[in-house]
Amino acid sequence: MASVVIRQGQQILREIRLYKTCLDIGRSSDCEIQLVDRNVSRRHARIVHEDGGYFVEDLGSRSGVTVNGEKVERAALRNLDRIFIPPFQLDFLTEAWQPEPEQLVVEVEGVGKAYALGKQTVVALHDVSLSVARGEFLALAGPSGSGKSTLLNMIGCIDTPTTGSIRILGEDVAGKSPDELADLRLHTLGFVFQTFNLLPVLSAWENVEYPLLQHKAIDKTERAGRVAHYLKIVGLERHARHRPNELSGGQRQRVAIARALATRPRIVLADEPTANLDHATGEGILRLMKQLNHEEGTTFIFSTHDRRVMEMADRVIELADGRITE
Repeated sequence: MASVVIRQGQQILREIRLYKTCLDIGRSSDCEIQLVDRNVSRRHARIVHEDGGYFVEDLGSRSGVTVNGEKVERAALRNLDRIFIPPFQLDFLTEAWQPEPEQLVVEVEGVGKAYALGKQTVVALHDVSLSVARGEFLALAGPSGSGKSTLLNMIGCIDTPTTGSIRILGEDVAGKSPDELADLRLHTLGFVFQTFNLLPVLSAWENVEYPLLQHKAIDKTERAGRVAHYLKIVGLERHARHRPNELSGGQRQRVAIARALATRPRIVLADEPTANLDHATGEGILRLMKQLNHEEGTTFIFSTHDRRVMEMADRVIELADGRITE
C-alpha cells in the first residue's frame, strides 16, 4: 500500500497510508489528509488511485500544487516524488508494506463468526484473513455492524471463531483452556475500551495496579514502580488518588491506557477509544497512543470509524458486512 510522509520544514509530522482509492487533502476536517494551515485551502488537492497508478490533482486551490518543483493540475506519481502544498511537503512512497514472518504477532486465517438469533443465524464475519506485525499501529475500520468489534474481541480471546484460526505470537488459541486464555490475556494482551471500564470504587492508582496483582512474580516494590511510571507517562501522577468520578472523560481514558500498559503487553487492543471523547481530548489520546507505540514498541490494534484514527494508523483494514473490503 502506498503512503505519503508529511513534512513541515525539517520536521516529519506523520505518515498516512493511502487506504482509499480517493483521498482529499486540505484544511477541512472532512479531508482524509488534513493539513492545518491558513495557506492551505479547505479542499486543496486529491490523491487518486486508478488504473494501477496514483495521481495528484489540484482542486482549484489558492496556492496550487507542485510536484518535484513543477506546478501541476494533475500528475502521475512515482516513488519518492515530492508534492509541495505550502508550507507542507508530502513524500510519496510506493513500497508495499510486507511484514517479515518472524515479526508477526497476530495471524487471522479464514475466520468466520455466526450467532444464533432466535431461529435465525446471523453471520458477523465471513472468511477474514489478516496479519499484524510487531509494533504496528493498525486500525480496523468500518461502520457499526461491519464486524470490526467482533474481530477485535476474537483477537483478544474474548470470543471464539466459528471457523478458521487465530494465532497470537505463533500459537493457535483454538482449544486452549479458559485458564490458558486468561493467562494469555493477562501477560500478552492489554485492553482499552470506549467506556473506560474502570472500577468506580478504586482510585486511579488502584485501577492501574489491579491487573498487576494477578502477576505473582511481580513484588510490591516493582508493582508500585510500574504504576507510578505509567501514570506519569499519561500525565496523571497528580491524580493518582482520584476515583473515576473525580476525573474527566479524557483522564479516565488515560487511566485505562496506563492500566493496559502496566502489564507490559505485546499487543494493546482498543475498541473505539475516542468514541466518548470530545474532539480535542480524542486528539490528545491518539497522540499519546502513537507516542507510546513509538517509544514502547507496543502493537496497537483499534476498532474505529473515527477518521482521525485512520489518518494516524500505519495501516487501515476496512470491513463492511463482515468482510474485508479491497
